[in-house]
Amino acid sequence: MVYTSVDGSLFKGIVLNGYNNLIKDMVEINNLNVFPVPDGDTGTNMKKTLENGINNITFNNEEEKIGEVSNLLAKGMLLGARGNSGVILSQYFKGIAKYLINKDIASVNDMVEAFTEGYRTAYNAVVTPTEGTILTVAREGIELIKNKINENTTFNELLDLMYKRMEQSLEETPEKLFVLKEAGVVDSGGAGLISIFKGMIAYLNGEKIDADNKDNNSNTVKFDPSLFNADSELTYGYCTEFILQLLNKKCNPEEVKIDDFIGYLSTIGDSIVAIKENDIIKIHVHTKTPSKAIEFAQKYGEFITFKLENMAIQNNEVNQRKGIKKVKVHKKTAYVSVANGDGVQETFKELNCDEVLNGGQTMNTSCEEFIDAFKEIDAENIIVLPNNKNIVMAANQAKEMYKDASVFVIPTRSIAEGYYSLSMMIDPNADIEDQVGSMSDGLEDFITAEVTYSIRDTVVNGLEIKKGNYIGIVNNKLVTTHTSVLECLKDMIDSIEDFDEKSIVTIFVGQSADGNDAIELKKYIQSKNKYVDIGIISGKQDVYDFILGIC
Repeated sequence: MVYTSVDGSLFKGIVLNGYNNLIKDMVEINNLNVFPVPDGDTGTNMKKTLENGINNITFNNEEEKIGEVSNLLAKGMLLGARGNSGVILSQYFKGIAKYLINKDIASVNDMVEAFTEGYRTAYNAVVTPTEGTILTVAREGIELIKNKINENTTFNELLDLMYKRMEQSLEETPEKLFVLKEAGVVDSGGAGLISIFKGMIAYLNGEKIDADNKDNNSNTVKFDPSLFNADSELTYGYCTEFILQLLNKKCNPEEVKIDDFIGYLSTIGDSIVAIKENDIIKIHVHTKTPSKAIEFAQKYGEFITFKLENMAIQNNEVNQRKGIKKVKVHKKTAYVSVANGDGVQETFKELNCDEVLNGGQTMNTSCEEFIDAFKEIDAENIIVLPNNKNIVMAANQAKEMYKDASVFVIPTRSIAEGYYSLSMMIDPNADIEDQVGSMSDGLEDFITAEVTYSIRDTVVNGLEIKKGNYIGIVNNKLVTTHTSVLECLKDMIDSIEDFDEKSIVTIFVGQSADGNDAIELKKYIQSKNKYVDIGIISGKQDVYDFILGIC
């Protein structure tokens, strides 16, 4: 079918089809990692980001205005954004929605301008935009075909032109980024964007794509009956969270005051977090009568998302795992970090980190997960340690969206940097500028060295790498490869020119690592620098057998 305009229904259809196609291509996109390490996650991040947007629009199936549909999609994606690729994708659709917001139906020229605003918004969200990435693919996909658009161009033709130009742009990414060329791959984010557009075009051609979007065990309900049974009492009530769309037919959204919600919810519960953003309200409340919260909220609008959990079960689960009950205490400054590995997480908690999110590497933390963690904290200031370069953008996006505390993101790129930063923490009651300064001081000279294994044959930085061999990465540069993990570790130490001037080495031992290698590594380090202090932590992180922090 030929389309000369786009309404909300068509927009939903093409986006959902694009999403399903992305799921089908997700593993292939993940494998387009520059480094051949087993943590390729671009496809997963883009999928989860778009999925959050899809979930947001499917709650409002009757909406036919493209402005409203695109806005709902963008809002969901912004909250669910994961990884650099996911954040950029969410900003791309934010730009599209920004242009379409007041439109019921979009013409082909409107869509041209919307796609243009999409890539511009994405570029603006990146501090230092890099060509040869998804940004280039998005920009060239529309800018380099505008001269082919006229008053007779259909929407089908527009997407076909964009897709073909995007494909060409993707093929050219290795010429713009040497690391891609050397590794023999194209940009994974650009490949993900093209996959989405391919699915969009398929929808216009009458091909609806079905994708298996079931996470492992997602349909299996695992519940321990000892946590709550026929003899239990509702002691703690329900953790009730929802996003409410204010409706013009029920109220004047501009006149709705968030204090009215807070005032009422305080009569039926506690632990209230209430945020209003334009015509959207987000609520978190603990109450024994969630039906009253539902009834009150529906006076003003309808739910976009809703979550209800029995806190007795939550409490018992926590008690079973940790033997403790968390108490919220007001602080001047609190700390949130991301970490992978039970040992690393416990270490961070011992360093007085208030919230440690399980993520990093193959499980990038989303913007919404950061915001949820912020809501668990009663503090004037929150300092965030992403501990992964691919999570910094999501942390910054959460910072911009959260209004109930001042949030400061220290762009730590590894758990080793996060550990160092927490170790530099001063009195939590100190001025926030002094605290951030102390925790950031020295990071520019900090060295992170990591060992993992290769998932494919490739060449990086002139090194010929064989699948299954160990590879050593120092400050995000691949410096060595070997069949022996210990030899790989030694090579990394040898690659650091001023190692004899370093004073501290912290070794995080992964869950698959041999402890004897850690002992031998310690001896080797001491042979190279007899004055250095060495700490060994059983981090139990996955993917990386060893992570070293050197300063």
